[in-house]
Amino acid sequence: MKNIEKCIILILISIVFMSCEGFLDEIPISNETTKSFFNTSEDFEQILNSSYRSLQGIADNRIGTTGAYWAMSEMRSDNTTFQYNTTDQSGHRFWSLNNFTLSAQDEITHNIWTSSYDGIGKCNNLIQYSEGVEYENKDRYIAEAKFLRGLYYAYLVRYFGDVPLVTKSAGAYEEAFENNKRVPKEQVYEQIFKDLNEAKNVLPATYSSDNAGRATSGAARLLLAKEYMWNGMYGEAKMELEAIVNSPENPYKLLDSYAEVFEGGIPNTKEIVFSVQFIAGTYDLHSTFMYCFLPWNSETELLPLGQITARTGMNIPTTDLINSFEKGDERLSMIDTSYIDHGFATYHDSIVPYTKKYHDAGHAVQTQTGTNFPLFRYPHVLLMLAECYVREGGGDADELVNEVRRRAGLSPMQNVTLDDIIHERRIEFHCEADRWDVLVRTGQAEEVMKAHGVREKALRPGAVIPENAFTKIKLLYPIPSFVLQTDATMEQNSEYK
Repeated sequence: MKNIEKCIILILISIVFMSCEGFLDEIPISNETTKSFFNTSEDFEQILNSSYRSLQGIADNRIGTTGAYWAMSEMRSDNTTFQYNTTDQSGHRFWSLNNFTLSAQDEITHNIWTSSYDGIGKCNNLIQYSEGVEYENKDRYIAEAKFLRGLYYAYLVRYFGDVPLVTKSAGAYEEAFENNKRVPKEQVYEQIFKDLNEAKNVLPATYSSDNAGRATSGAARLLLAKEYMWNGMYGEAKMELEAIVNSPENPYKLLDSYAEVFEGGIPNTKEIVFSVQFIAGTYDLHSTFMYCFLPWNSETELLPLGQITARTGMNIPTTDLINSFEKGDERLSMIDTSYIDHGFATYHDSIVPYTKKYHDAGHAVQTQTGTNFPLFRYPHVLLMLAECYVREGGGDADELVNEVRRRAGLSPMQNVTLDDIIHERRIEFHCEADRWDVLVRTGQAEEVMKAHGVREKALRPGAVIPENAFTKIKLLYPIPSFVLQTDATMEQNSEYK
């Protein structure tokens, strides 16, 4: 997948140095249309690669952006919190998200919305303009686009509920507004199921190293299973997950060491089912997780190139998360508790813990790391399938859970329950954008987060955790204010009216 981003770089460079030779044979620019651009396999690959790049704008939190999967799916939960920043409070939107005081005017949801629909629009273009055109890799490119469109819609419907469902390119300004109508989430899920069912049967199980990171059949099946589970369709989810585990060509496995998964920027190992790809350096394809998740006032103590202050000190492991690890659990080694901050500690009165999962010690330019963001790892397959067995029967849930636990250095469990699996997911995927989604899907969000709010207020009273924090646990996010301002027919989610 790294080559996908390299292709984007080459495309940008080629535009600058493009030859004028042969321009008389080109379509006059006044007659140039989107459709006329798509002719060759390279044309379609460009728009497909750009469809992947839209994920970067959602997964990361670079300077100048305000949206991130890790904030909306992890920092919203009891797993992580923030370190209060007295020097630069540009991260206050994330604090509001963490405290359930977020409003439609806070821009944190804006980038999620715009980047998702930007990616969807590119996928729609590829699918639509492939009709009637024959080119190399056509079936695979369409399947990748359908996977990505399903992925974008999966997060949109999870975060916002009913959303506009757009599956065709808009031919006119008026048509774009007509498409901008929220439809019932059930209709959105129907499209997600359709896209992913079609994609899973076309996508390859693996790629060569040059294309590592692209969507695979396993990624499509795993995402499909996740969306089935969100809709209570555990039998259907079980079949998809079993197809991954029992496949003779199953390319996935747990690495020997938990820490190994995160070494060197979370590379595309056999444990990664799908992750958002980044490249270090000055191509605007980098990630900033390492900086964002370290204490804002750590300066050069933790970062050789020095810390920045804007929107850092995020995704900080909570006291409750740290206390939830069993004795001897090797996964706890990925949380560092050595940084002392007497002024604004979040743990044990003087400590600001931080995750080490996203460290990239080898990057050469400040903030510009090449660390990828994992959306799905093989333990997702194992623990999701274990949950399906607990709910539906038909398999050995204990063994699936214990495969994950053995790697963590823990003793095996017997007669695992749903709560056991939820706990195991909390520990396995801490700081990886998983916890909040599980709490909402299993109906535990309100109870868990109210109790978490009590603990947070007791630990950090005053201005850090405001009095109105955690008073109403909202399961959806607000429709961004700019969407409502642009189209008066768009309705806000009831929790934010």
